[in-house]
Amino acid sequence: MTLLTSAAGTWQLQRYPVRSHDTLQAWEAADELLHELIVERDDQRPLLINDQWGALLMPFAGLDVASQSDSYVSHCGWRHNLELNQLPDTLTALAPLESLPDDRDVVYLKIPKSLSLLEFQLAKLAAELPAGTPIFAAAKSKLLTPAVRDLFAQYCETIEVSLIRRKCRTIRAITRSIALDQARFMSSWEVPEFNLTLHHHAGVFARNQLDIGARFMLDNMPPTGAEQVIDLGCGNGVLGLYYARLSPNSEVTFVDESYLAIASTHRNIVSNLPASQLSQYDSHVDDCLAHRASESADLILCNPPFHQEHAVTEHIARQMFRDSRRVLRKNGELWVVANRHLPYYQPLKRLFKSVHQIAQNSKFVIFQARG
Repeated sequence: MTLLTSAAGTWQLQRYPVRSHDTLQAWEAADELLHELIVERDDQRPLLINDQWGALLMPFAGLDVASQSDSYVSHCGWRHNLELNQLPDTLTALAPLESLPDDRDVVYLKIPKSLSLLEFQLAKLAAELPAGTPIFAAAKSKLLTPAVRDLFAQYCETIEVSLIRRKCRTIRAITRSIALDQARFMSSWEVPEFNLTLHHHAGVFARNQLDIGARFMLDNMPPTGAEQVIDLGCGNGVLGLYYARLSPNSEVTFVDESYLAIASTHRNIVSNLPASQLSQYDSHVDDCLAHRASESADLILCNPPFHQEHAVTEHIARQMFRDSRRVLRKNGELWVVANRHLPYYQPLKRLFKSVHQIAQNSKFVIFQARG
């Protein structure tokens, strides 16, 4: 049992999904510093930003609380931990492109790893909340770079940065009123060698250039002709897009846990694939392949992440492999591109009948796993 304790109460907290057997903690010192601020106040309509597993949500259970995150898995974690602690679910859960409720009396923000995502979130707060709304933010001290402070100065006033405590700092500020130019947070660039134009919302992986691992996979794609294809952890969707180009009769589903990644992928599908074939393509958020039917795919393409915000972890990839084994039809194939230093061969070998190395270079390896 893992407990988070503050003057506001004690809660049992679990990371989500509980089906993984990792030992990462469900909160960090930055959450605890924000808890200390929470108990000093009497907030009734808080807005939480980037609360990963619900550590900030627990003391507000039963109130008119709203929480926004780009992570679908975080959304699942909030509900899971409310249920685990038998707390009332009065939560309004928000994806990052949704409008913020304009009646919030305070904002508690965990500073994300992505600077572009932080700027987009601060810009939305400045545009959609009343000027003067207090913001309390927290992060590990090393993340509060001059660039982060400059962003707060651009979108906020009366900024106070705390001293370091438990290797973390807090920021106190109040919102300015600044109109939102949402188009400024969408980046676009060409990949001429593959005849693709890629669009990215803030915070999406490989936002300004093609990921070198994905490029290696594009140079070593599976044979065409698979009927049902999944681009798992799709990011901007580049692997599935290119396979759809090579195999125009295939039906391709793009899956990611990031709402902004899926929004980017949807735009990239419309921009890069024929309008007459758009019914063949689907994109949606999911916790790996939790909602996909068993034995329903012939080919899965995967460039798995090995970070979850600031934590380095292999559990996401391992969950992707387990879900892929369940979802693939007999003789279906999972193609994985990964950094060479990551120990993925043995987990794949335990799950699949055969695992072959298709290609390698100085940094990456591509595995073909067949059920």
